[in-house]
Amino acid sequence: MSAGDASLRVSRAAARRFLAERHMLLPPRQLPARKGSVLALVERLGSLQFDPVDLAGRSHEIVCHARIDGFEPRWVDELLYAKVPAHRALVEQYNGVLVIVPASELPYYRRPADKRRERYWRDGTYKRLKPWADTIMSRITAEGPLSAADFGPSKSVAWSWGQTPAYRAALEMLQLAGLLHLARRDGSRRWFDLAERLIPRNVLERRVSEEEQIEHTFLARHRDLGLASANGVWVQTDWPLKRKELVRRLTERGALLNIEIDGLPGPWRIPGGERFALEAAMRATAGTRPVAADPNAVALLSPLDPLIHDRKRLETLYNFHYRWEIYTPEKRRVYGPYVMPIHAGDAIVGRIQLRRVKETGAMTIDGLWWERGAKPTRHIAGLANAIAAHQRLLGSTAGQMPKEIADRSDGRRLFTALRKIAG
Repeated sequence: MSAGDASLRVSRAAARRFLAERHMLLPPRQLPARKGSVLALVERLGSLQFDPVDLAGRSHEIVCHARIDGFEPRWVDELLYAKVPAHRALVEQYNGVLVIVPASELPYYRRPADKRRERYWRDGTYKRLKPWADTIMSRITAEGPLSAADFGPSKSVAWSWGQTPAYRAALEMLQLAGLLHLARRDGSRRWFDLAERLIPRNVLERRVSEEEQIEHTFLARHRDLGLASANGVWVQTDWPLKRKELVRRLTERGALLNIEIDGLPGPWRIPGGERFALEAAMRATAGTRPVAADPNAVALLSPLDPLIHDRKRLETLYNFHYRWEIYTPEKRRVYGPYVMPIHAGDAIVGRIQLRRVKETGAMTIDGLWWERGAKPTRHIAGLANAIAAHQRLLGSTAGQMPKEIADRSDGRRLFTALRKIAG
């Protein structure tokens, strides 16, 4: 079969098994408890989406935690914000959304910053913010990393989201244009420094062509999804290479492989090197006695987990409708602001809302909902292990369970299982 053929046909069951294994969720928390596992995970997925919301852990922390045994959030921060450039193995970049990528791949993410810098200099943005930008560059050069708060008050100017202090707008302009890089974060506060102080010289000075950058970022999104529908990977409107041409190039090189899924419109695509893994999933799920996935291999997925990025794929393959309700008005929420899908084996069997109580440090279970057809008794032990692991992730004390859950049969079993784990 040539690289561009679409003759490899799989069942939905095989596709789900492939995704569970591709995303390191079968079994969950399979990577060893060390900082290097974060790098291994980012390398496999291509990127981690970053989001600062922290109701039950930040999204990228939950993604790592679902795959790394004993994951510690400080590992990501140490890799992102190390003071020694050679130790800064990860960086934040934009690839449609804010993502964490290997620092070695930074040359493939320069295009957005280059384009913004050209636009800011051309459309008068830089000229309008130059007095504040000059002060920022002068002070950071002399003093090191600084945040917007370090520059004091300034007049209000128009910026992308509305009126904002001039120093803040100028600082963001310089960062978006690639002249400054993120030095560190503390909550919503960000410190910036000169790129040459933060990025290894060999990485900072490396240049790759615009076409190579576009191909790389397009392929990175396929690595993140693992299995993408024909139009499931977002393409920027200003790319000179359009989707059809990108797919042609990458399939001809074997970097992408077209497949078909029984009963679904196609084609679908996987990274080219994953064919053998897909064929193994096909064998495991074929015949009259397929190899069942462990129903107690339970992981709690972040609302931004790569397995659920593509909501259409989620409904098509898993018959699971999901909406992140954090931005939904409270009266219109069906579940809660940070409900996490429950992945068990190679299926999604329910959803749960966990919350860290800032005042007490406890972790509470605000809600637990099972999907129609799910059999909770098959998953209780695994769910209890996942909840206990999440508690350790947050460094939280044992929390509470609402009476309406505790009084249910599944709630009683879950409470018993959690007490057993706690000893």
